Amino acid sequence: MPRRSAVRADSAASPDNERSRPGGARRHAAGAAPSELRNGRSSPRRRHRPIGLRRLGGPEVSTVSTHSAVFLEATLPVPRESRVERPARHARRAAQPRAGRLGGLVLHLPRVCWMALDIMLLCIGTTLGDRLFVWWASPGLSEWDAQFWMINVVLATAVMLSGSVVGLYEPATLWARSRIVVRCLLTVIIAMLVAWLVMHLLMYTSLSRRAAATGVLLYLLTACPVRLLCHRVVLDVRRGLLVVGQGPLTGTIIRSVRRGSVPGYRLVGVVSADRAGLDDRGVGDIPIIGDIDSVEALCRRHQVAEVVVAETALRIPRYQRAALACLGCGCRVTDETTFFETAYGEVPVSHITPQWFLSADLRGHREEHAVVKRVFDVAIALGAAVAAAPLMAFIALIIWLEDRGAVIYAQARVGQSGRTFTLYKFRTMRADAEAAGSTWAAANDRRVTRVGRVLRRLRFDELPQLWNILRGDMSVVGPRPERPEFVRPLANLIPFFNERHLIKPGLTGWAQINYPYGATVADARRKLQLDLYYIKHISLELDLIILLRTLGIFFRGAR
Repeated sequence: MPRRSAVRADSAASPDNERSRPGGARRHAAGAAPSELRNGRSSPRRRHRPIGLRRLGGPEVSTVSTHSAVFLEATLPVPRESRVERPARHARRAAQPRAGRLGGLVLHLPRVCWMALDIMLLCIGTTLGDRLFVWWASPGLSEWDAQFWMINVVLATAVMLSGSVVGLYEPATLWARSRIVVRCLLTVIIAMLVAWLVMHLLMYTSLSRRAAATGVLLYLLTACPVRLLCHRVVLDVRRGLLVVGQGPLTGTIIRSVRRGSVPGYRLVGVVSADRAGLDDRGVGDIPIIGDIDSVEALCRRHQVAEVVVAETALRIPRYQRAALACLGCGCRVTDETTFFETAYGEVPVSHITPQWFLSADLRGHREEHAVVKRVFDVAIALGAAVAAAPLMAFIALIIWLEDRGAVIYAQARVGQSGRTFTLYKFRTMRADAEAAGSTWAAANDRRVTRVGRVLRRLRFDELPQLWNILRGDMSVVGPRPERPEFVRPLANLIPFFNERHLIKPGLTGWAQINYPYGATVADARRKLQLDLYYIKHISLELDLIILLRTLGIFFRGAR
């Protein structure tokens, strides 16, 4: 099994096991002769001491990840008759199980393979749909006419084009299940619209609804599960990560990669400024495996896929030249803030400056995106309001029956550009809940009524905010609006807190699906980091991902 193989590889690499193990990396590193390798023991006449054989993290690594890497920095000269010339290659094979190698093959499949798969699945679906309806209407097979083949060609072309536009064929799609589902749905929706327009406006013929509907349905039922299966395989891939320099975030990144909190990476080690001043302890118990002048060789030796450079090091010309050399090796080079942002889905507010907002591509301010998002908001809010109208009437009735108080609770909130608006919710607390002043809601808050506790758990108390969305005060997806009496002190305590008001607040958001309800300044800081990530990466695709994940937690509630 891959897990046992990886653990054995780790134990073989450990200096504690050098006397007990019959073979493995030690024989390769020591340069044992072939006859000695077959006997499973080294010759007492020739002992070669391996140098640079380290296991990152000590005993803890085998419990954290089954893909722990074995690093061979250097070996003593190997006799010619041994024929063991590349010990680092054997170390990499031990660190990369068979499942990981299969995932690497899946990630490197060319786009044309995925396009061919989609075309095949779509054609099979349309053919089955057409034949089933023909057999149902009249026994026996009828001839396929030109219109049927035209539908296949148009739909297949539309699927390829729309899939390319939404990024369905990008390798990064396979890293997240929600991304796979959303991009498959977007591909189908756009492809159907394009096919309908082409068939009606350019070819002056109607699109066969039975063939198209069946083909698209079968395509979704096959293409999406195939990609989800590939997602499971891709998760076993561990890309080599090399950290250059030491900055304020590198320690957090190293610990997270070792714990497995950042999937898809294996930590190679840390590169220091110069060999003369090396600290053998490294960062924590992570060794420093080389100096800045050897970073290019380290990238090639350990098959490094990404290099993270400390921001303080990027100001030094020597480090800048090393980063360019890593690019020449085919590695992706990022600074620690960018890697933190990508890996965690949040922006470290304590480590950014106003320059971050000036250099970030804040797409939320683009006019074309604002129009698309507004159409999306109105469509979602109208559909949800119509569907939930009977439920909202029932909720209003039971709230009134409990204490004969007001049903709707109006509250001032801070919206886009710092403007204040009135937010509406179903009342979930007693009428005198804030007689002593405004306070954050706490766990097991005694002010919450019995009906309100159920509404909060199901998130049904937020339904009246559909009216705020239709009015334009809010959006479906965005940062949650805060009360003015909370915004002022938080803005004094947390840097860039007011920048969350660059876009409209939302009914749900990136912070709501990634962080539980919080009532402290530390919680507000973490949510701000998540909100800033959404503001930078705002898109229709991300909105759909947030909505899908919101549905998953809808019945669990935030409090």
